[in-house]
Amino acid sequence: MVTFNTIQNNSERYLEYIGKHKRAFDIYEDLYPLKLFEDFVQVQGKQGGLFRCACNVDRDSLSPARFALMFPLQEELQLLYNPQQHLQVAFNFFRQVESRAEVKLGYHLIQKFFSTHSDFRGIFGIGVGVDAQTNIGDSRLKLFIWLKNSPEKVETAIALCGEQTKMRAFLVNDILLVGFDLFLDGRSEIELYPTITRDELQRVDIRSRIISLLPPCALPLLDQCEMLQVGISAANESNILYFSDVLDPNSFIDNLGNEMAKKVHAYYRHQPVRHLLVGVPEKDFYAPAIEKVKLYYFMK
Repeated sequence: MVTFNTIQNNSERYLEYIGKHKRAFDIYEDLYPLKLFEDFVQVQGKQGGLFRCACNVDRDSLSPARFALMFPLQEELQLLYNPQQHLQVAFNFFRQVESRAEVKLGYHLIQKFFSTHSDFRGIFGIGVGVDAQTNIGDSRLKLFIWLKNSPEKVETAIALCGEQTKMRAFLVNDILLVGFDLFLDGRSEIELYPTITRDELQRVDIRSRIISLLPPCALPLLDQCEMLQVGISAANESNILYFSDVLDPNSFIDNLGNEMAKKVHAYYRHQPVRHLLVGVPEKDFYAPAIEKVKLYYFMK
């Protein structure tokens, strides 16, 4: 399972990862708001947490300007944990991005989520990400909220997402990751990520509950990771299966048979990676070949 470390003063290392990633994948143009995110990491990365670099693969095309910083989790900061403070830091960054004239962020989904529950109980983690694109309107900011033992907030998130087919079958524990996408042209989306651990996947009752809901070709991959997440959103063509903490990243990527994913991973084979998370749309497992792959490298 992905864990978060509170090793102090990681900012310079995180910025080094960004710089190397940009050079490796030819990110030379000034993609907004990547520089602002680097400034954000320079300050906020000092408190630790977890940092990731990512690429989206779609056939022969690559979207590589994707990064995220996860603040330390509640159990690491213990009594010092203050999700409200981390949210305020995230919103301060969003407002910086929004200071550019042509940028407009749509907060209505986030506002609905918090207007229903003004308290911050049940939130044990916050993360901020950026996905920078050549077309500024397609660029987006990400807000991640980890919920634990918070059934009312989970129900609110489901209501905002819409009661998607099969969603509740994947809710096998009291943990839910909620992701908000804020596009710079004002669009906003919400995605829910039910999480199932390796131990839970080995339980007969849980495995029998979800096995028929997954593509048969994806089932062997369950034994090659520590955790499964299912990305569910009205904006997705199909659910996205995220294989987390892949046990043998090299073999896993090779076996997907996606040449662009192999090229991305060729670089990260030699980098200080802590965990690999791989996302594949369900529909691709029914196609002749896997064309879309999301690669998330959590760095040491």
